[in-house]
Amino acid sequence: MSMWQLKLRPALILSGMLLAGPVIQAQSVAPSLFIADSSIRTATDSAGIRFSAPLPALTQIPGAPEPFYTHLWDFGDGHFSTEASPQHNYADGKEYDVYLYAVNNYDDGKKPARKKIKVTGKGNNNNLASVSTAEKDFFKANGVFELKYNCMAKPNDTMVLLAGWKNTGTAEDEGKLYLFLNEKVFEQTCFENVGANKGFRFFNNGDSLAPGSPGLMAGLEPGKQLKITESGSPPSSVVRVLNAAEASNTFLSTMMLYKSSYMIELGKTAPGAAHFALAELKVTPEMIRDTNATVTVTGVYVPKNGNPVMHRLNIPVVNSHDPNKMNLKGGRLGYRFLSKHKELTYKVRFQNTGKGPARRIALDITVPGILDPQTVAVKDVSPFCPPCQPGAEKRGCWELEQKERGLLFTLHGIYLPGTNQKGIEDKDSTKGFMEFSIVTKKKLDPVPFNARTAIYFDKNEPILTNYATGRFKKSLSPIVMAGFEKAWGKERVSDGLVTGVGIAPLAPFRPFLQFELYYRQGIRTNAGNYVLDRAGVIPVEGRKELVYNKIDSSVTNRVSQVKLIPVQLRHNFGNYFSAGAGISVTADMGGEIETGLTYQGISANGTSDRYQQQRSEKIKAFSHIRLQPFMDLQLGKVKLGPHLGVRYYYNSKNTGYGFLYAGWRF
Repeated sequence: MSMWQLKLRPALILSGMLLAGPVIQAQSVAPSLFIADSSIRTATDSAGIRFSAPLPALTQIPGAPEPFYTHLWDFGDGHFSTEASPQHNYADGKEYDVYLYAVNNYDDGKKPARKKIKVTGKGNNNNLASVSTAEKDFFKANGVFELKYNCMAKPNDTMVLLAGWKNTGTAEDEGKLYLFLNEKVFEQTCFENVGANKGFRFFNNGDSLAPGSPGLMAGLEPGKQLKITESGSPPSSVVRVLNAAEASNTFLSTMMLYKSSYMIELGKTAPGAAHFALAELKVTPEMIRDTNATVTVTGVYVPKNGNPVMHRLNIPVVNSHDPNKMNLKGGRLGYRFLSKHKELTYKVRFQNTGKGPARRIALDITVPGILDPQTVAVKDVSPFCPPCQPGAEKRGCWELEQKERGLLFTLHGIYLPGTNQKGIEDKDSTKGFMEFSIVTKKKLDPVPFNARTAIYFDKNEPILTNYATGRFKKSLSPIVMAGFEKAWGKERVSDGLVTGVGIAPLAPFRPFLQFELYYRQGIRTNAGNYVLDRAGVIPVEGRKELVYNKIDSSVTNRVSQVKLIPVQLRHNFGNYFSAGAGISVTADMGGEIETGLTYQGISANGTSDRYQQQRSEKIKAFSHIRLQPFMDLQLGKVKLGPHLGVRYYYNSKNTGYGFLYAGWRF
């Protein structure tokens, strides 16, 4: 898919804790009184209240750029700022709870704890609160509804989600907001709601979280359209618009992709007004296994009068707060239904932390040899620019060079501000990304594979990203088997058919254990034939007696058997050959022992005579338990699919038997 198209995928959008406007119900106190309960410092003047806070010294990670803090100030009235020391003028002389969330970037220390202070606003003659630069620059994706985060998702840490929506109509409006968290594709829960009101903080009058799980979103009215946008800081340049029929299917498919869903009733919003809301979510410790993954939170804003907007917020799961990051979307793969030519999507994020703008950015990407560089397709890029044209001047465009062991993307003649550049307050403007897809040359082996990027800003030394690792989900593979047993030796078991089942890890690339269980019914075992030269007399029905001089004795067992393979160590040598060895435990499940006696003698008239006598005895269940070592070889699709096998069991009485079988791994 090209960068000019949007791949409609189940969405996920950052918890759009929505909206808010400046109104909080609280007791007012003396205008000049500040009650501090943390290290936040305040200073008041005619322009409002100036906030600042001392933070721990940063420790630079070896080889990383200079560390720095990013800030998110929640002023408690529905307004916020990302400046280090912002100034805010409240509309009303009320008491507000102010929070500071600071994030340490390129630092190997712990993120500072949330800071809080209570302040009392002075109010102003206009009854209007001041609006920060971050608020003005918020709606970059679609101009109506957007979700953002203050930091990437670090396991066992907290993350602040910020949502905003804007009434672009000419009349007062209200509506609903649907939020979807915790994608079903991840077995573990990604986010947990913490605090009161399930972590959401609303500021606008009339906003409330509906109890219980929301029902299905209603379809669009004829003539209305659904706009779909996406971001991951910064926003994507791709926008998709769906008609009413297409939107209904998208609503349903989106809801089915998530474990957690919420509906928020939105209060009235004046024309042109924008509202914001904050919420804290905890990233669960279990997400540590997916620190190369990208999770998505999806929000759908449905105004009463205007067109609805769906926004998807992609959130990388990280080990540390590093703006330069490489991710593989859907990095935990399932082997069972993996296609031969699998399309993988990578995203490289970068941020200019310098004191001036970057005009040329090069992404030197090392990819696994199993990927085909001829199949690369750029899906999106920021700063947005078209591909360079052959023979034309390379300005404001991107270029792709295919290398022996990777790819080289170069953005020529662009302008990416630095975080330390004078006059830059919008930190999102210092970030960019390159998103591209690439197809595998053949079906992937079920082993981890890595990719990495060296990022060059102009002529500076490269910054190395993390390894974007693709892994396969652990799963079990059921096995069915059926075959024919052939015995050797004197006291042998009769030949016959055997059926069984097994269980093993799915497509392992290391030695593994496999469990099996077999059943065989109606086995005939010749336990022995004996001839005794012995004279005697035996009563015979219908006549007086028989004088015999020889006895032929035979013992035959007719049993049903169960065979358990509790211990078997196997290893797959490639895709088509496997070997294993183990111990089997065999037990008789029922049947009978048949004993036949034939008495041979001479009748009174001198002719040969015989008399046969049959006896039977029931066999107890789970009797005659025995252990048998074995060796096994398999040919075929030994990781997944049909295969043929041959096995040899050894008995302690110098006898044994072979097992030729066919199996199928699911």
